[in-house]
Amino acid sequence: MRFHAACALVGFALAGCVTTGQGEKMTADIGQLRQRLDTMEVRDRDINQKVGQLRTVLDEATALLGRNSADLGARMAKNETDIAAMTGKIEEAKYLVGELQKQVTLTTSKVATLEQNQQRIVDRVAPTMPEDKEALWKEAQRRLSEGQRDDARRFLRSFIQRFPDDPRAPQGQLQVGMSFVQELKHSNAVAEFSNLIQRFSRSPEVPEAMWQLAESFVVLKFCGDAKAMYQDLAKRYPKSPRASQVKERLHEVQKIARDKNLCTS
Repeated sequence: MRFHAACALVGFALAGCVTTGQGEKMTADIGQLRQRLDTMEVRDRDINQKVGQLRTVLDEATALLGRNSADLGARMAKNETDIAAMTGKIEEAKYLVGELQKQVTLTTSKVATLEQNQQRIVDRVAPTMPEDKEALWKEAQRRLSEGQRDDARRFLRSFIQRFPDDPRAPQGQLQVGMSFVQELKHSNAVAEFSNLIQRFSRSPEVPEAMWQLAESFVVLKFCGDAKAMYQDLAKRYPKSPRASQVKERLHEVQKIARDKNLCTS
């Protein structure tokens, strides 16, 4: 009866009838299944939570990667721009170096030319003086004959200074004075003729120096000094060729002395 009653009670729940032992075992198995299901549900919740967290992390990582990629692209673009700018500067520097090299070459060439010209000027302005007396005199006369008066005066003065006792020294002094007369530099000529008269007072060149000195006085409008010099010449050197010209020259100076534009003294 009990068996049939049990079957009747669980008939709707089970396909067939089971014994009490089997029912207990099944109940235990069902309990274990429920525990496993509960465990699986908890695990699923943890997994779902972790999956959610993982998705969040992945989303953040994706966003970060996107930003990094964008930053990297911007940096790369900037680097490319910087590299392009640097390349341009390098090319410009190469160009400037080339131009500088050209300028250096040109300047070197100009300096060389300038040094050559300077040497020519030095040779012309301050020519080398021969040590030999005869060579020095000969060189002075050559330059004088060629119209190189500045050089000739340097050579002549060097000759006079180094060899004052040579009979040609007074002649050289006279030539220096005459070179200034040729250049119409009568003030300079006066100084040279006066120097000759004082320094070489016994030389045969003195009468000519006195004449030329008087002539320069006339040009400088110092007619009174000119007349005194002419008269002194005639008195001191009456036999000189210039003495015979003094009388006529004094008469001419006397005429122009009346004109204050021609004679100031």
